Amino acid sequence: MNEQLDHLLRFRDQLIRFNMALRRSMHDLQKSHDHVSPMWRDDMRKAYDRQWEPLLEMLQHYDRSDGPRYVEFLSIKINALERYLSGK
Repeated sequence: MNEQLDHLLRFRDQLIRFNMALRRSMHDLQKSHDHVSPMWRDDMRKAYDRQWEPLLEMLQHYDRSDGPRYVEFLSIKINALERYLSGK
């Protein structure tokens, strides 16, 4: 069981790092997007926006909701396993 706890702790830490890296990448991408946006007004832009908007919404939903919930879920499981292993 100690090995399972170690795996859970590492996975949660990696998930936290992934979430932070994703947030930074989204921020950088949005800055670039905002820089180009006023100059790009053709039909290709419309096709791009049809693909970009759903992706952006999914990424933002993950960042605001799913990502933190996954970390919280793992933290709850880790806490329960630590209590079990310590006999409390």
